[in-house]
Amino acid sequence: MYNLVFFDDTLDIFSTLIVFVLGSFLIYKTSNIFETTKTRALGLYIWHTVFSLIYAFLSVGYSDAAKFYTDSIGIMPNLDIGSPAVIYISGIFTNGFGLSFLGVFMVFNIFGSIGLLSFEASLRHATVNKSSLVKFIAMLTVLLPSMSYWSGGIGKDSIAYMSTGLLLWAAIDLKKRYKFLYVSFLFMFMVRPHIGGLMIIAYFLSLLINKNLPLIKKFFYLLVLLLVFKFIIPIVLEFAGFDEIISINSLKEFTNQRATSNFYGDGSIDIGSMSFNLKLFSYIFRPLPYEAHSLLSLVSSLENLFLLIVFIYSLFSILKFKKKKFILNHPKENRWFLLIFSVFSLILLSNVTSNLGISARQKWMFLPILLYFSFLFFGIRGLKDNNVTKT
Repeated sequence: MYNLVFFDDTLDIFSTLIVFVLGSFLIYKTSNIFETTKTRALGLYIWHTVFSLIYAFLSVGYSDAAKFYTDSIGIMPNLDIGSPAVIYISGIFTNGFGLSFLGVFMVFNIFGSIGLLSFEASLRHATVNKSSLVKFIAMLTVLLPSMSYWSGGIGKDSIAYMSTGLLLWAAIDLKKRYKFLYVSFLFMFMVRPHIGGLMIIAYFLSLLINKNLPLIKKFFYLLVLLLVFKFIIPIVLEFAGFDEIISINSLKEFTNQRATSNFYGDGSIDIGSMSFNLKLFSYIFRPLPYEAHSLLSLVSSLENLFLLIVFIYSLFSILKFKKKKFILNHPKENRWFLLIFSVFSLILLSNVTSNLGISARQKWMFLPILLYFSFLFFGIRGLKDNNVTKT
């Protein structure tokens, strides 16, 4: 247990309110970036803040958020990847500005809110030519409680969710938004280097399979990809705990160890012993309502049921129009980038995590992208539109 309170005195309350107001101002100013109205942007910020406050209330005591906060008080640690990065960022506000536990929560709430705005803007883009019903379902998806809850706390999840949101928004129009791509790479690699490495690898792989690129450029990108493997992969492996020569057996042993250790958490369903396909399904869609054992798991299971329905309907739309020419409002080469990253992330995470309590948090590092694709296909029509790209 950590001896924590939301705030100690009136000054703590005042400083927390200042952080919230500054966050409101930032969201207000960035609404144009995400091509949304200021009212909608502020509404999403307030929505996200509500779940951040709930998370903060439930985190007083023993929690990762409380540990990050207490570890940040005192001597500033060196900036490093993983948990030290979260402690370093927290330390800037605890030591530099004297923020309380709730005050630092509000800082990380801003990270998650930017991710939420990015995701909402991306779904708006995916449903621009769809019916009012599809747009309504897309907004319900944006407002799923667990998305705002897990991205609203002190920790890696808020920064990782922001990175995924910015990645998705950037990939819709890389020529205009390439700077967001770099920011996404940087922050994801900072807190979760294995996922950040996947982002970079997926990007260069998508360039290599782009039929429109000249061979000389592909050769150049291949060299860059090899350099990425040379410099980034060792960092990721060291972060994962490998300090010896890597072999297939050692990777299998590491995967089994991670899956076993992750099982002893707050989840009750062991997916480590499942088949490959069932692991993928369980990682995203379980627990289902009949498996809920608490109020929190019931909420999560209802969300998972909603997500399952969205994906099933999207799949039916794809199968229905597979022989027709239909419209996807997204550049083809960028779609490959997003698909490679999200699918590889799902395969990796579902095979090193057996605890569904952990998957409930970590799946939001790639699930927004899969949902974006679902809504691209959601209710598709065999119609032409000069403003979008044909498949």
